[in-house]
Amino acid sequence: MAYEVVKTIAGRSYRYQVESIRDPETGKRRNHWTYLGRVEGAQPRAAAPKRRTDGRERLLDALERLLESRDFAALTADAIAGEAGLAHGTFYRHFKDKRAALLAAMDRIRERRGPVFAALGADVATREEARAGLRRLVEATMRSPAEHPALLRAYFGLALRDEEFVRDRRERKARAVRKLGTHLAELRAQGFATLRDPGATAAALFAMLDGCHREALVEGDPPDEARIDGVVEVFERAVFGELARREDP
Repeated sequence: MAYEVVKTIAGRSYRYQVESIRDPETGKRRNHWTYLGRVEGAQPRAAAPKRRTDGRERLLDALERLLESRDFAALTADAIAGEAGLAHGTFYRHFKDKRAALLAAMDRIRERRGPVFAALGADVATREEARAGLRRLVEATMRSPAEHPALLRAYFGLALRDEEFVRDRRERKARAVRKLGTHLAELRAQGFATLRDPGATAAALFAMLDGCHREALVEGDPPDEARIDGVVEVFERAVFGELARREDP
């Protein structure tokens, strides 16, 4: 089943088609996002997926509320179920433990937000479009900690020491670097970028972006425009090189 949604990134709206597909390797269902283009003028009505109001959703909402005032280590399945107004056994019908619930809560954030790398855009036709896509990526990443700070802090804390979370974080980073590297390689093939090694450049840029993301999360303050502009400039210098310098006033 496919439906169309509109995502607003850095004040601009973009259309995507979302299709639920089954992963042939894991057998699990996941959403596949296809970029359809920018929304010009009035935004069309989006056929958004219905939000579930079952026990699972209530438990995830409760987990996020509790994390705003408690450390993840202090939480119990009983506390989460009680906050959701559900029986203790309901928690274990949906999750094997609180760590599984936290991973599910993170997946829910990503599903509702949509893929961050979709901000880069598809079918880039000009270098200006490529630049705009990089800025959207930087803005979306650096501002995202303000949306779910408690959940993100809990996740990144476990990603430093918990084997399952370390593996989950490593896999997600690897996928992100591959996506950015593929995008940079396409820009080079179109003559928009002058970088020598798209993969290495993507790894370095993602490391910088990831560091800014974590810093904003720890400090609890969204980055100002000057900070975002500085990161965007580093991205442009790395990707466009001499092309970017020749265009400077």
